[in-house]
Amino acid sequence: MKYIVTIIGLICLMACTKEETTRTAETLGSQERPIAFNDAYTVQPTTRSSATFTATKGIPVGQSMGVYAYLHNTDTRDYSTDTPNFMWNQQATRTIGGEPFSYSPLKYWPNTESNKLSFIAYFPYTEETPGHTESPEYPTNPTGLRTLLANNATGLPTFNFTVKDNAVDQVDFLVSDVVPNLPETRDTEDDPHLPFNDLTIYDRVRFIFKHMTAKVEFRIVASEEIRKDIVSFKLTDLSVSNICKSGKLTPTYNPETSVTSFTWSYWATLHNYDFKTYVPQLLLPQTLSNDVKLNLEYEITFKSDGTTYQYDTHGKPVADQDYKYSNSATLQLNTMKLTGTDTPLNEWLPNHHYVYIIRLRANRIEFTGEVVDWGDYDDTNIIDIEER
Repeated sequence: MKYIVTIIGLICLMACTKEETTRTAETLGSQERPIAFNDAYTVQPTTRSSATFTATKGIPVGQSMGVYAYLHNTDTRDYSTDTPNFMWNQQATRTIGGEPFSYSPLKYWPNTESNKLSFIAYFPYTEETPGHTESPEYPTNPTGLRTLLANNATGLPTFNFTVKDNAVDQVDFLVSDVVPNLPETRDTEDDPHLPFNDLTIYDRVRFIFKHMTAKVEFRIVASEEIRKDIVSFKLTDLSVSNICKSGKLTPTYNPETSVTSFTWSYWATLHNYDFKTYVPQLLLPQTLSNDVKLNLEYEITFKSDGTTYQYDTHGKPVADQDYKYSNSATLQLNTMKLTGTDTPLNEWLPNHHYVYIIRLRANRIEFTGEVVDWGDYDDTNIIDIEER
């Protein structure tokens, strides 16, 4: 049997050298109450439109996050102009057992109720460049990440980030929401005599991290009606072209709504990323312009149905053992539609996992997709095609 394979456009996606500016235990707190960091978590929406989040463990054992902490009086608090004078790019390493994170020197909770601490953290930890230089403009260090807040500067930290070319080298860049105004007041109507500095339930700072990249993945699957007739599948090109690879991330915090927002700005450095099926890549969130293209080239070998012949050296007809079909296509990625709508998917959002599915059928290829939880993704209703 011969299969004519076509493509239809159906897609839906669902420092300067650090100066010591931190306050010590003698000026701020009691050595009985060192500040500790709880286990870190990342969150992601369960669907594109849902506000429900699922928590998963974030920082791997043995790796480090960077922490900034701001000491301020409740009457003068300003997250855009305050200086991280309590912790500045403090390295905190996740350990096995004991305290979830270790760091040195220890810092302590304030004893004065009007003194509050606010925190923000990122991963992976990156040492500040001596002199706080910006050369090269696009970070070329192993993580592709550079922090931009000097230790005497004001505001929240910003970051330059460059996505590496190969999936194996790409970094899961995380930044936490701001954790504001700790410790909280313990004197309540239910327990008015509890001392303010009894911080039993406030000893640990719990960060909620978000993925600052978008996870993008392509999968090739076969429908039941043709799976049995496929002898081999060879993918010669699966790539996305004209993607921004370098940018600057700017966090902001609104104390009235307690919401931390993240904004990417980009440099005009476009790049083509080669994909392997079932291997996600961590790419910059961005608007997909008309120039962003999906490039596909493949060859499929089908079993013969015995009605197609070739001739041997003696001129005798012999039934073909297989039938090869090859094709290539370039598709404008932002023309693909969300499931059940006429709305084109024209952007990748941070903290989202996009799975594009290329489904082989008897007379066509369908492009579909969805937004899934950031983590292991499995669909038992599809049959995957491996190159062989």
